[in-house]
Amino acid sequence: MSYYECMEKFKDSKYIFVVGIGGSDLASKAVWNAMTLHKPDMDKKIFFLESPDAREYEEVENFVKNEIKNIEDMVLIAISKSGKTAETLEAFNKTYEILENKFDENIKKRAIIISTKNSPLWQIAEEKNIEKIEWEGNVGGRFSAFTVAHTTVLSIAGLDTDAFVAGSKEKKEEEAKHLAENIFQNYKNGFNILDFFIFNSELEDLGKWCRQLIAESLAVITPTVSIGPTDLHSMLELYLGGPKNRFTIFILSLKENKNNINQAAFENVTNAYQKAGLPFIKYEMPEINEKELGSFMAFMMATTIELAKLLGVNPYDQPAVEEYKSQISNT
Repeated sequence: MSYYECMEKFKDSKYIFVVGIGGSDLASKAVWNAMTLHKPDMDKKIFFLESPDAREYEEVENFVKNEIKNIEDMVLIAISKSGKTAETLEAFNKTYEILENKFDENIKKRAIIISTKNSPLWQIAEEKNIEKIEWEGNVGGRFSAFTVAHTTVLSIAGLDTDAFVAGSKEKKEEEAKHLAENIFQNYKNGFNILDFFIFNSELEDLGKWCRQLIAESLAVITPTVSIGPTDLHSMLELYLGGPKNRFTIFILSLKENKNNINQAAFENVTNAYQKAGLPFIKYEMPEINEKELGSFMAFMMATTIELAKLLGVNPYDQPAVEEYKSQISNT
C-alpha cells in the first residue's frame, strides 16, 4: 500500500497508537503536542508508546476496553528505521496483543509498520499481513522529521503536513551558519552547554527533539531544556551565578505571548543574560503553527550539520548508541 492509500484508509481514526522511540517518534510528538493547544476543534487522541512500563500498558488496556467501541476508530503505527530496536519491538508486540484481545485478528487491518525493508519489524508485518511503508532512503531517525516516519502520523492526526514540509524549505542557510559559528566560538571558550530556554510550555517536546538532535549528532556539546518562566524560579541562580559555560537559545512565540507575563519574563531574563555576559540568541516565532514548527526544525538541523563541520565530527553516525542497542538486543 502506498503512503497516500494509507492516509486515505486511516484518516478518520480518532485514536492513534504510535510505537517508536527517539528519532522515530520525537518529531511527530513535538509537533502534535505543540499544536493541540492551538487547534481546539481537534477530536483525536494520540498515545506515544516509547518504552511503556506496566502502568502505561494498564492505562492503554483500560482505555481500549472502555473507550474504543469501533475498530475503525483506531490505528496502530509502529516506527523504527532499523526495525530491531528492542524497546520498540516489545512495545509493539504488547500493544498489538492488547488491541487483538479486544478486536481479534481484525486488528491487523488497522495497523501500519514503517521500517526498512526486510528488517525484523518489516518481517513481523509480513507475517501478520500488516500494511507496510518503507523508510525513506538512509535518513537517520533524528533527521527524519520531514519523511513518512512522521508525516504519516501527523497526517492521520489531522495536522497540515503540507505546511509543515513547506516550512522546512524556507532558506535559512546563512542564519544556520551564523548560529553554528557563534556556538562554536563560544564552545572553544568553555561554553559547552547548549540550553534551549522555551517560553511556551507546549513546545517542551520540541526542546527534547532539539536535545536528541544535538546530543546524538555532535556528542561533545551538552544540550539541555529549560521552560520559562518556571525555571526562572528554580534554575536561574545557577544559570546567572554559576559556571559561565552555557550558550542559550531563547524561544518564544510572539502571538501567544504578546503583552503577557511570559513576554515580560522573556525580555527581563535576556537582559539579565546580557548584563551577566552570557552568550545567547533569541528565536521568535510569529505564532505556533505547522509551518513555523517545520521552519524551526529545519533550521536546527542545518545548524547542527554546520556545527558538526566546525567540530570535525560526523553528524550522521552514533557508534555509542549502536553499541548499546546491540547489547540490549543480545540480552
